[in-house]
Amino acid sequence: MSASGDASERSLADLMAGVAVVFLLLAVIFILEARKQQQAAIQEKEAAIGKVDSQKEGVQASLIALRTDLVTLDASLDGGFISLSGLDGGVNSLEIEFKNLQFGLGQCSTPPAYVSQFERGAVPLIHRVCEAVDAMRDAGAEPTIILEGHTDDRPFLGTSSECGVRNGVASVSFENNVRASAARAQEVFFTVRSRLADAGYERECLDSNFVVSGRGQTAPRPGMSGNEPANRRLVIRVRGDLRL
Repeated sequence: MSASGDASERSLADLMAGVAVVFLLLAVIFILEARKQQQAAIQEKEAAIGKVDSQKEGVQASLIALRTDLVTLDASLDGGFISLSGLDGGVNSLEIEFKNLQFGLGQCSTPPAYVSQFERGAVPLIHRVCEAVDAMRDAGAEPTIILEGHTDDRPFLGTSSECGVRNGVASVSFENNVRASAARAQEVFFTVRSRLADAGYERECLDSNFVVSGRGQTAPRPGMSGNEPANRRLVIRVRGDLRL
């Protein structure tokens, strides 16, 4: 073979070797970049899990502290003001029921005996609930406070204007018990609000965080018949949802 032929073969071999090196370098770069992205995704996932765990811990700690404070508050009011749901592992809400707050059938105004309870307990109750909500928010969670009305399953046939009945005629009053329970919850909201200082921490928190809701007969007490008067109740539901 001539010298020129040998030179051409060597040049081609060198070119192929160079191309192979370039492809090898590109493969290494691709692998390193893929590994970098994988590590970044793992770190992002770990950070998200850590964030959720931190929120969960913050919510649970806030609710446990709130329940402890409210047990003490109720004891100071002779044990007749509120009752509380339990807090099992993983729970993210606390239900605070106004104990013995029973509305008469067809009535919506706050019973006089309970007005006096609010005079003594409304400010410390709202203060403690709002502190718990602030702590949940500081932990990164999304808190909600719902003042929730419930009824028994008997039709609402009230004629009193205190419930918003038009012209005192039962046939054109509430369409269903959901609206009646919402009216009762709203009545209690304003009864409590009237006991709070103007422009104070509790009033501002009540106005900006509390949601009034009526559930009618849809959620009777567990194990209780739907027509029992004890189902006509009001609760404050304090909840902390996690931000993902």
